[in-house]
Amino acid sequence: MYSKFLKKASSAFMAAAMVLNASVVLNTGTAFAADTKYEFETAKISGDVTVEKDANASSGAYLKMEDSGSISVDFEVEKAGVYNIIIYCGGIGGDKQQNLSVNGVTQGAFGVPESEGFEAVKVSSVKLNAGKNTLLIEKSWGWSNFDYMVIEDASSTPIVATQTTPVDPNATSETKSLMAYFADVYGSHIISGQQEIYQYGPHGLEQEFEYLEKLTGHMPAIRGFDYGNFCCPAFGSDDGSTKRIIDWVKNKNGIATASFHLNVPTDMSSYTSGSKIDFSQTTYSEKTDFSPSKAIIEGTKENLYYMEALTTLAGEFKKLEAEGIPVLWRPLHEAEGGGGEDNSWFWWGREGSKAYKDLWVFTYKTLTEDFGCHNLIWEWNSYNFTTSADWYPGDEYVDIIGYDKYNCTQYLEENNWQPSLKHDDSAIASTFYGIMEKYNNAKMVAMAENDCFSTVENLTTERAGWLYFLTWYDGGSDNINFLTNPIFNTEQDTIDMYQSDYCITLDELPADLYSKGAVTKPQQSTTTTSGNSSTSSTTTTTATGTNDFKFEVKSYDIELPNGYKDSVVIEIEGAPNASIGGALGYSNGPTPDDWVNIEWKGNTDANGKLTVKVEASQIPMSVTSAELQIWWSNVWNSATDTSTDKDCEMVKYEVNVPGLGDIDDYINYGDANTDGNINISDAVLIMQSISNPSEYKLSEQGKKNADIVDGDGITNTDALAIQMAEAKLISLKDFPTTSDKITSISGK
Repeated sequence: MYSKFLKKASSAFMAAAMVLNASVVLNTGTAFAADTKYEFETAKISGDVTVEKDANASSGAYLKMEDSGSISVDFEVEKAGVYNIIIYCGGIGGDKQQNLSVNGVTQGAFGVPESEGFEAVKVSSVKLNAGKNTLLIEKSWGWSNFDYMVIEDASSTPIVATQTTPVDPNATSETKSLMAYFADVYGSHIISGQQEIYQYGPHGLEQEFEYLEKLTGHMPAIRGFDYGNFCCPAFGSDDGSTKRIIDWVKNKNGIATASFHLNVPTDMSSYTSGSKIDFSQTTYSEKTDFSPSKAIIEGTKENLYYMEALTTLAGEFKKLEAEGIPVLWRPLHEAEGGGGEDNSWFWWGREGSKAYKDLWVFTYKTLTEDFGCHNLIWEWNSYNFTTSADWYPGDEYVDIIGYDKYNCTQYLEENNWQPSLKHDDSAIASTFYGIMEKYNNAKMVAMAENDCFSTVENLTTERAGWLYFLTWYDGGSDNINFLTNPIFNTEQDTIDMYQSDYCITLDELPADLYSKGAVTKPQQSTTTTSGNSSTSSTTTTTATGTNDFKFEVKSYDIELPNGYKDSVVIEIEGAPNASIGGALGYSNGPTPDDWVNIEWKGNTDANGKLTVKVEASQIPMSVTSAELQIWWSNVWNSATDTSTDKDCEMVKYEVNVPGLGDIDDYINYGDANTDGNINISDAVLIMQSISNPSEYKLSEQGKKNADIVDGDGITNTDALAIQMAEAKLISLKDFPTTSDKITSISGK
């Protein structure tokens, strides 16, 4: 019998979860103080800036900036504090970007929206002095009009994040716990962080961390890693990132974040899928013909390349998930680059915002839904341009919004970032609040990268509530020392930050960081199929209830082989002579209506044991996961004609796959890890065994299963065949196959 009585057991609790998802709100706001207005035509001007007459402008005049120049306005406030500056302006012929500072302190990106008139642009939470202050606008893109500005009190602007639980509904308890901790400290503290240099950088991986510990007596709470090199199909190899993450989180109780500087071939049109090329023939910049819009289309070379990278990446994330480790995951960062649609610095943004958003969603769904990586906190990079929200993938695909703060660094020429000549430790609160408000106060906002991490005084005075900072490493490709160069961070500023109560360091993270507020899951078995039946490691629990016990729906994840399933045998323990029923459910499509339940029921024996065999032959071969749901468990009292709820637990399950015979005589082509399933994890193991055979070893049966193409030994083409099957370019029924068939489909 099939039913849609229960879509998913967890869905019954969604409404309650939404109610409990309270927003983070600090410093409840009040109305702004009375406004003070300043006309730009009275400002000091230089260069290519002129006063223009217009009856539609305030006071009948405005300033026009063309291809050079600056605008300087002196203004006064009665007392020192934090204020908003509202600038009425308009871009000529499109959105523009200018440089803005107040009292010599940069305020981050200042975007001017295209307008035939004047639009209000808020520069939020600027620290002003009592008495005279000076605002300076300097030409960056030029070609903008400026009418007037208004000063308003911002001392009561709230720090808000209304969505503080993971967007992945199946996030692990450790991931939920880490997000709960972030929500606890957001707006009242800043978490310290430091990016490690890449494995083969000019100095050891620990140099920055040793410097911080020696100088301040503390280590950063967050350590930054990068999976770009490890997961690059063109030249990548295991650089130890996963091992270092495990050590940092498990042994040091730290927090791990990871970016993804993924290189692609500079000449994708001539690249041969599955081949290795030299690093010099690749790039993660926009200087490539690699198409991000094609990367999401099955069968394209870009898709095969990107899927190979995600395949390797998923394998590493699953290792971390097995260790109970969540990752603050920041892929495809800084996509907008210099602002607008065609100023990206990276290949993932080179085709504009739509292609980028499609790629982000594809990446999210592939890792989360297809590969089952549920230990990720998804952090998306924004700017504070008027066009930045055009690049936003959407609330349902983003957990945290990050901003990469490089206000002490200037771009001198192509591919040449250099320190500016001036130390600038502004907290750029205007950027923080601008981003917070741009996305409707939904997400926590972090300083995902930085040169200068500012000072405690500026952060608290300006009320810049960055969740964390992550200082970039010293001596990278531009030979800039972001941590130790005093243009960015002086030794005293570093000491003051790491030793302050406001900054959270590694030793100050709670011992229950990964179990804080975690939801206790029902005990469940882990099962792998092999030959005719499966083997299980089980935990046995017998539970009985009292007369006032109320049974609630239970659910357990069930792993299924990729292929034909005969039946699933479930063992349950509960009260003696109890009636128990439920369903084996699975998804047969992308919508809730595609959920299918196969119902079952039975009675425990006098010892409280029940074995149920659920027919599974109707489950599609491609479905590799299901959910065992228990809907009721009760004991009938015939004397009183009533039933009493009783507790129970699933303690074991087995998946029967008939007809394979003895596994030693049967070659299950593609099943490299011999777990009975054929999926991306097999492709990952094949590639790992080729690149590092001493660490990633195939069993003798695994070697037989892995030799899919031509029977001439294990190569990357065998892994490619599995990827193509996952992409539905070929069928598992075609295994074993030939290199000619792979070549004709993949374009090699």
